[in-house]
Amino acid sequence: MPKYFALVFCVTLISACGGGADSGIGSGITLSPSSTTSPTTLSTSTPLTPTSATNTSEPTSLTDAARFLTQATFGPTLQEIEAVAQSGLPAWIDAQMHVQQSAHRAKTLAIYNADINAQEQGAEWPWNGHRYGAWMDIALHGEDQLRQRVAFALSQLFVVSDKSQLDSEHLGIATYYDGLAEYAFGNYRDLLEFVTLSPVMGVYLNMLGNEKPNAANNIRPDENFAREVMQLFTIGLDELNLDGTLKSNNGEPIPTYDIDTVKAYAHVFTGWNFYGTTAANWYDWWGNRNFRNQMILVPQYHAIEERKMLLNDVVVEPGTDGETAMQLAINSLFQHQNVAPFVSKHLIQRLVTSNPTTQYVGRVAAVFENNGNDERGDLGAVVKAILLDEEARTEPSQQANHFGKVKEPLIRGMQYMRAFGVYMPDIMQPQWTDYQHNQAPLASPSVFNFYSPDFSPVGALNDAGLVSPEMQIINDTYMVRNSNHAAWMSIWAPTIVEVDNGHDRRLTLNYEQFETILDQDVDVFIDWLDIVLMSGSMNATMRQTLRDYDTQLQQWTQPKERVRELTFMVTGSPQFAVQR
Repeated sequence: MPKYFALVFCVTLISACGGGADSGIGSGITLSPSSTTSPTTLSTSTPLTPTSATNTSEPTSLTDAARFLTQATFGPTLQEIEAVAQSGLPAWIDAQMHVQQSAHRAKTLAIYNADINAQEQGAEWPWNGHRYGAWMDIALHGEDQLRQRVAFALSQLFVVSDKSQLDSEHLGIATYYDGLAEYAFGNYRDLLEFVTLSPVMGVYLNMLGNEKPNAANNIRPDENFAREVMQLFTIGLDELNLDGTLKSNNGEPIPTYDIDTVKAYAHVFTGWNFYGTTAANWYDWWGNRNFRNQMILVPQYHAIEERKMLLNDVVVEPGTDGETAMQLAINSLFQHQNVAPFVSKHLIQRLVTSNPTTQYVGRVAAVFENNGNDERGDLGAVVKAILLDEEARTEPSQQANHFGKVKEPLIRGMQYMRAFGVYMPDIMQPQWTDYQHNQAPLASPSVFNFYSPDFSPVGALNDAGLVSPEMQIINDTYMVRNSNHAAWMSIWAPTIVEVDNGHDRRLTLNYEQFETILDQDVDVFIDWLDIVLMSGSMNATMRQTLRDYDTQLQQWTQPKERVRELTFMVTGSPQFAVQR
C-alpha cells in the first residue's frame, strides 16, 4: 500500500475508534521528565497506572495530572505532568499564582525590533504577526501558564478585536491583554474598571470620546459600551439563579435591563478620552492617541444634568461628577446577582466543560460571592474552585458521556507544540494564525467572540439540549486547513538545524529526541503520545492502529519519519480534538 493511502486508511480507523481509556497506559512504561529545551528520556521501570487521586491535596496520578494541566494550561509537558503528580493540584495552583507575569507588550515590541534588524527595514509599527508571535511565544514557553490560560478565557468575555478600527494598534491590544492577565487572579470589580477605562475598549465599543447630549449639534451619548457591558461582560440578558438557571415570571424569562437602563449607563459613560486629552484638544484624536495609559475624564464633556437610574436601585443624582458616576455604575454592575453565575459559567466552559451541571455552576458561583473571607469577586478563588471541583476531577469514565469540551482550535495547536518542545525563531511572525485555526488572540469577527456560549450544532447534541460552543467555528474549510497545518507541523516542518542556519523562519518541533526511542520500542513512544497528548485516554483500538501503521512504516522509512507520521495520526484524530 502506498505511504499516503496507508496514512489515510489508519487515520480513518482511528476516527472510528471509541473515546474511552479501555486499555490504560498500554505496556507499563514509566516516562521520565522532559522539557522544551532538553531531550526527553523514557525508561522501562515501574508501570504507569491511570488511577485518579481521591484527595486533590495529595500526590495524584499521572493521568489526572495530565487532565488537570490540559484544563489549566496551553498543554502539558511530561516534566509538568510528573511535577504536578508529585506535588498535588492545589500546590501547583498556589505556586502559579505567584509566578512572574509574562508581558505581551514587551514581547510584541521585541519581535518587532528583531524583525526590523533582520530585514534592515520593516513595518512602521508592530502589526498582527508581531503580536500573534508574542502571544504564541508566551503560550508555548511562559512559566505563568495558568494566568495566561485564564487571560485567554477572559479575552473571550471582555472582547476587543484587531478586526476593527484597532487593526494597526497592536501594541495597545497587547497592553490590554497584559491587563487581563494582571487581573486574572485579582478581583472582578477591579478587572471591570480596568476594562471600562481601557482606551482599547474605549475605541472598540465607542466609549472613548463619548459626549454628553447636545441637541443643537444632534449629539447623543453612544450606547454601544453601555449595552455590551451589561449583556456580554457582567449580567447577560435574563435574570439568573445562583446555579445559572433562568428565573421566570409566569414561565417567561425576566429581562435584566431595558432601553432606559442602557440610556442611563450611556450617559454615565460620557466625558472619557485618551490620557492627556483636555477640553481644548478633545477632537484631536490622532494627536491625543495613547493606548498605553487608561482613559481620563474631561469634565466638560460629561453628562451631569440628568438623574440616572442604574441597576440594583443605584441612582446617580444630577450634579454628580463623572468619576463618581463611573464608580457607582461599576458597583451597580458588580453587585448584581447575575454576575457570579454568569462569570463562573463562562470560565467553566472555557477551562473544563461545555455543559456543566447546575450544581457545578452553583458551587463556583458561591465562591465568587464569598471566597471564605467575605470577599466578593475573587477570581483566584474562583479559578481554583473550578479546577478542583469534583466535577472537574472525577475520571471521565465516571462522568456523563457529554462531559468535557471540543478543544478550541488555537489551544489544540498550542498543546501539541508545547508537548514536543516547539522551537521558535526570534522573529517568528505567525500571521496565518486565524487562517489555520479559524481563531487568533483578540481577533474575533465581532464583540460576540468567535462563537456563542449557547451554540448547539444540529444533530445529537442539539437533540439532547446540549451545547458545543467551539463547534461554531469548526466547519469543513477549517477541518481541511487544520489538518493540513497539523500535517505540516508533524510531517513536513523544517528541522531545528535548518532553522538555526537561517534557512527557514518558521517554527518547528523537537522530534529528534524520540528517534532512538522509537527505533527501540514503539510502545514507549505511543505511551508518551498517550499521556502527554491524550491524558492516558488512548483506547486499545487506537493503540493497535498506531502499532500496525508503524509496522508498515518500518518497511520504507527511517525513525525520523515514523515519529512524525505517528504524531500526525494522533494530532489529526478526533480523540485528540476533545478534552475530557
